Amino acid sequence: MIKQDYLIRIIQQVISAIVEALLHRKPMRKQEWEEYEGIARQVLGFSTEELRTMDIQEVLARYEHDKDQMDKIELAAMVLLKIADDAESDPMLKAKFRQDGTALLEYVQQHGQTYSLQREMLIAMLRKL
Repeated sequence: MIKQDYLIRIIQQVISAIVEALLHRKPMRKQEWEEYEGIARQVLGFSTEELRTMDIQEVLARYEHDKDQMDKIELAAMVLLKIADDAESDPMLKAKFRQDGTALLEYVQQHGQTYSLQREMLIAMLRKL
């Protein structure tokens, strides 16, 4: 139980940091991002490089029977959005990562058992972009 609560708190901390950076358009320091990326890799079970090559269905299937399914899907979505935010040089790639991240957030908002106003605000902002 303690391990489960700790994992959820870590996921929420990483998500909040990325949301803060995205909503306020402030860049995340490289060292800070590397730390969060390492945590995300441990929690998700794959690297951000692997996440870049996955489609939405692969992400959803990966956590289909995981008890932390929605938390991990939301974390994957946030990592995709952070990757999109950093992909200034390739507009097509930026759009794909933003679209996939938004779709995963919408999935969590619709199918998860918790409502998040922060998530709802982020989805609304992403839809306007």
